[in-house]
Amino acid sequence: MSFDYSEDLLQFIWEYQLYNSQQLTTSTGEEITIINPGLLNKNSGPDFSNAQLKIGETIHYGAIEIHVNATEWFQHNHHTDKAYNAVILHVCYTNNGIAVREDGTSIPTIELKDRINQKSLVKYEQLMENKSFIACENTLRDVSDFDIKLWIDRMAVERIEARCDLYSSYLESCGGNWNQAFFQAIVRAFGMPTNTEAFAELGAKLRYDLIQKHHESLFQVEALFFGTAGLLTDDGNDNYYTGLQNEYAFLSTKYSLTPISSQIKTGRMRPMNLPHLKLAQLAAFFHHAPLFIAKVLHLPNPSEVKNMLTFELSDYWQTHYSFKNESQKRSKSISSGFINHLFLNALVPFIFFYEKRKGEGSPEHAMEFLLEIPKEQNNIITSWSNAGINCKNALESQGLLHLYKTYCVNQRCLQCNIGKKILSR
Repeated sequence: MSFDYSEDLLQFIWEYQLYNSQQLTTSTGEEITIINPGLLNKNSGPDFSNAQLKIGETIHYGAIEIHVNATEWFQHNHHTDKAYNAVILHVCYTNNGIAVREDGTSIPTIELKDRINQKSLVKYEQLMENKSFIACENTLRDVSDFDIKLWIDRMAVERIEARCDLYSSYLESCGGNWNQAFFQAIVRAFGMPTNTEAFAELGAKLRYDLIQKHHESLFQVEALFFGTAGLLTDDGNDNYYTGLQNEYAFLSTKYSLTPISSQIKTGRMRPMNLPHLKLAQLAAFFHHAPLFIAKVLHLPNPSEVKNMLTFELSDYWQTHYSFKNESQKRSKSISSGFINHLFLNALVPFIFFYEKRKGEGSPEHAMEFLLEIPKEQNNIITSWSNAGINCKNALESQGLLHLYKTYCVNQRCLQCNIGKKILSR
């Protein structure tokens, strides 16, 4: 009988001891008792560490290595790797070979082929072949609300922690300047999702202290943003556009500025999402709230943050969505929905990163912001609701988005606590 599944499943079976362990013996006939199966190792080296076994009358402490077939020990060159000298047990579905350490000493082996409950394998196969929204959609009811809530909260934290690597690179590239790193995070968020990379480059090219130096002049701040974004290179459309061109020509010479290399995308967008309008909003942002970054890093009340983001754009942008065509006069201030977007994609993750890196506050305070923000409205959240999992706020919807995109889509049921609960029953 072959094992037509991944080694991950075999690791899961070992971790949760989902096999018949009665009268367990090694390949040489020695009685063995599993006292502690060890801790799953997600890095290089043996699959499990800190295991404890009793073989015969002797207690052993060390690592466990898992393989579908025993011959994989030599195929993976473990016999020449010092990291595997600490292995005290080789666990295989099929024992068709031996395992030895670097010095040639043999390693006890056990075979699980006839000890695994085949119903568990069928359940796993059904999960993997399920064509529903998520693999476990029809079995979610078997998991308690408490366990689901606990995992969703963990997913929200994991989603934010994933941003920390990005912000760490920002902080390193700007020599530890927290204001500049936060500035880059905010500018990047204004470009999401279509122009994420272009706006990220813009945030890196423009110096925050330069924006601060000219913040009293909205026109100059607009010139800095539009010029560095590479949107002032056409022939003049109107006096305002020509004025921005001239102003940027002066400022770029004075401060040795160059436009970004990324191409700003403008096609197939709703008017309020056009990059020209987002850049105008960015300029107005740092004109009207020059102390925003310093204030937000000290964790003010969410309502206070929202008040700082309430402002109007310059007169020109009341009648324009881009430089090309004039439109009916309309307020282009940042919407409440986009403010929530900023909280989710820049403010909360960066404050979390700041508190975690500085070690002076509590990263959990940043998470509390999410409790004050409404849940997102999109197809994924609607599908979760149809599956029986509803969310009340952005903390929960962020967790569900991360769970779906990172685990469910990739069928990582064996790394998901909900999947583990279902499979271990």
